[in-house]
Order: sequence, then C-alpha cells, then structure tokens
Amino acid sequence: MNFKVNDYDKFAEKRHFEVTNGMKKSLRFVEKPMMLSMLPNIEGKRVLLLGCGTAEESEMLSKYNPKKITGIDISEKSIAIAKESYPNCGFYVGDMLNLPFKENEFDFIFSSLAITHVEDKDKVFKELYRVLDDNGQVLFSVGHPMRFATEKINYNGNNFHVIGFEAGSDGKQVLGKYMSHTKQVNHFKDNEVLEEFIAPPSYYFEILKNNNFVVEDFKESRCIDECKEIDEAYYNRFHEIPQFMGFLAKKTKE
Repeated sequence: MNFKVNDYDKFAEKRHFEVTNGMKKSLRFVEKPMMLSMLPNIEGKRVLLLGCGTAEESEMLSKYNPKKITGIDISEKSIAIAKESYPNCGFYVGDMLNLPFKENEFDFIFSSLAITHVEDKDKVFKELYRVLDDNGQVLFSVGHPMRFATEKINYNGNNFHVIGFEAGSDGKQVLGKYMSHTKQVNHFKDNEVLEEFIAPPSYYFEILKNNNFVVEDFKESRCIDECKEIDEAYYNRFHEIPQFMGFLAKKTKE
C-alpha cells in the first residue's frame, strides 16, 4: 500500500488531540522539557512560531508574556485548527523557505521539529536572519542522528537501531550515517510517513555561523524522570540516548 509522505493535513486533527492530551511521549517527556530549559526571556517580544503545525506551543509561550505570537505552517488544516484553538494569536499558511513577512519583523523565533523536514536549511536560516530584528534569537529543535540516522538490524530475533562498524573488517560494513546530511523516511503505526533530513550537530553549528548567527546554547535531549512512572522502557531508552537536539542562536551583524 502506498502512503503519501508528509501528509500534514491528514494527520492534523489526530496530532492536535494527542499533543493536547499529553499522549506524545517524545514531546511531553523529551523535546518540550529540553526546549523550555533553553527558552530565553521573551517578555514583550514579537514571537514567530516557525512550522507551528496546530500551534500548541502558542499556549505554552503565552505564559511568558510576549508582545505578540504569530505562527506559520505549510499545512492548511493545521492552521485552521490553530486559528480555532488559539484565537489570540495570528496564524498564516506559508513556506518557511519564503516567509511572507517583512525584514526585522520578529524578536524571537521558536521552531519545534520543523526545520528537520526541510532539505535546504541554508535558505531557511537566510530567511530567519531576514525577518529577525537586530540581536534577535532563534530557538529550534531537530532530530538527533543518534536516533534518526541509525540503521535497523535484527540480532537474535530482536530489532536494534545501530550506528557503528564491524571491528577488524575492510571498512565496508558501516551501519548508520552520523556525519552526513541525509534523507530519512520514517513510517509510524498510524500509517503516517514523514520525510526528514538528519544531520550532526557540527552541520548546524557551521550553517548557523555561515548565516551570521552565534550559538548561545546547545543541548541534546534527555527523557525526564517523570516519564519513568508512565513508561519505564521508553525512559530507559531515551534517558541515555538523545532523540533530539536544540540550538539557541542570536543574529549578529553581517
């Protein structure tokens, strides 16, 4: 059976329900705690949610008293849900590669696991630089290669996600692609198929530097202890193995 890749509209309602009800363990116990631990002071600031999806983060960020929250996403269905759910914010359908905003329009950009779906990340950061005001900041999360650039193998009847190589071999038996910016297609139990472009931390440090950003903070995700009572197996995996990584970067003069 063929499934459409990145069918954000089809899964928008399901995603919104699961996120708002705390059913997405990867967000509730891993990615969101990481992002909140890196959040700078956004009081009185003009905030852009980049690739906002159904925009649950707008409610979370509103608690920090920003001046205004604006969201943009390529999915029309997701934006429709966001407008209905969070009417105090402004939401637009649009492409992060060609943002429909003027220069210096925002003080802070927040992007949760959205940039990871775009291949041309250089163009993304050029656009973010353009719409950020002087000394503006961007906080974003992406997939970590330790989780998403692995190779799946079966060993003694058990499935493993592996990065490594065969010791003493001719070097041809290499599992995973940690250092490459590579496309990964992930299939989920509900038949959703997502295409991502995974890269190592060094890739992002370089691309940020080349686009006149300075990195102020960097973290690799770690599942929080609260998860242990909910799903100990999930906690054991992702307390030691990072699923995501987060960057806080500031715009500098060209």
